[in-house]
Amino acid sequence: MTDEGRVSRRSLLAGAAAGVAATAATAGAAAAEPEAAGTGDLHGQVALVTGAARGIGRATCLALARAGADVVAVDIAAPKAIRLDYPLGSAAELEETVRAVRGLGRRATAVKADVRDADRLREVARQAVREFGRLDIVVPNAGITTYAPLADMSPQQFADVIDVNLTGVANTMRATIPHLVARKAGAIIVVTSSEARHGAPLLAHYQAAKWGAIGLVKAVATEVGPAGVRVSGVAPTGVRTPMVLNEATYRWAGGTGPEDLEKALRGYNTQPVGLIEPADVAEAIAFLASPKARYVSGTVLDVTAGASTRWNA
Repeated sequence: MTDEGRVSRRSLLAGAAAGVAATAATAGAAAAEPEAAGTGDLHGQVALVTGAARGIGRATCLALARAGADVVAVDIAAPKAIRLDYPLGSAAELEETVRAVRGLGRRATAVKADVRDADRLREVARQAVREFGRLDIVVPNAGITTYAPLADMSPQQFADVIDVNLTGVANTMRATIPHLVARKAGAIIVVTSSEARHGAPLLAHYQAAKWGAIGLVKAVATEVGPAGVRVSGVAPTGVRTPMVLNEATYRWAGGTGPEDLEKALRGYNTQPVGLIEPADVAEAIAFLASPKARYVSGTVLDVTAGASTRWNA
């Protein structure tokens, strides 16, 4: 491949999969930010966040806590539960999320659960209501990715990504919607991806799942809107998380390290930034969960540093 072709391919690919998980250092810094307990737009509310051990999930737990919400932090917490090029979040990381939320003066509990297990998620939703008395905000965030041409992809590889990124979102919604509808209030914010907005090689399963998640946002918004429940989503570009910061992603983007990925993204985004931070996505989620977005439903907010200027979907 020529240098020109490689740059072109990087530009095409560099919508970089954003789904889910980040460095503890970033989250730790976020946790250190001071905020008075019992203040904020979400004071007294309870949020359930999946994929909460690290990355976007942890940053979201912290953003919602800073806004006043108590948090049910849900994660599979089993690094080798699915065969990937990077480890999933651990029980220790999930507990660190809970400690960080409590450090902000909010209540929090850690729950181990696989979003592929619909029965388990229903139990988790009931547990949240038992322990906290209510459920107001749901963030289906858990997600994974792998890279392979569809023709070469094993059925298991395809199923794993669909089951976590799409079926897992639906399972989370089904488990929690009855509790929100019963209260005639609440917000569901789905973490989808900029990869749902365009096509790129080696990501057919991931992009199909994330496209499907946008479809869920729009369909479910019509179903629960009359009961006072809002459904929206965020679609990030490449985020500084373990799902993105690994050798498989660097190869996919035509490089060998994080600096190559950053360079490719800087050429793709219209703002002068490569990878964005989990907190950037979390703040968008907190806005969508807040009363400030009371009439925002059935839509997905792009958090792409301007990369979304390059597609129409």
